[in-house]
Amino acid sequence: MSLKSKLKARKPEQMDLIFCLDRPLLKELESAQVEHARDTEGRVSVPKSKRVKDLEAAVKDASVTIRISSLPWEEYNELMLAHPPRDGYDEQFNSSTFFEAAAKATAVEVTPKSTVPIPEEDWDEFVAGLTDGEYDRLAGAIVAVNRNTATVNIAPLG
Repeated sequence: MSLKSKLKARKPEQMDLIFCLDRPLLKELESAQVEHARDTEGRVSVPKSKRVKDLEAAVKDASVTIRISSLPWEEYNELMLAHPPRDGYDEQFNSSTFFEAAAKATAVEVTPKSTVPIPEEDWDEFVAGLTDGEYDRLAGAIVAVNRNTATVNIAPLG
């Protein structure tokens, strides 16, 4: 197969992140799982309790999956340049704005049947409501899909 035909088949790296938008419900599920594990003495083969199953379904309903894809290096670097380092910080780019912009450039919502573009107003509201830890997950996904060296160091195969 030629380079030209392989270029047509090129696919970006992707990472799906699940965010539960009802944090108290997620905490309730975690507590129920701990309680269930304690009641069943940690045995894996014991079926989940009705409470755990119901809470899992509710958390699933309250969650959204966001897919982040890698950017071509030129676009990624243009974004870095568009977010220059802040005065007084030892950084290559403004980490408080860059990661959100890089995520926004490729983010789509994953639904059971397809992926859906995220309207700008929904994206802004989504990001504004993230906790610091959730924002770190988003930033980590940007780094993982754009800076992953596993796809760079490919040895000859068979």
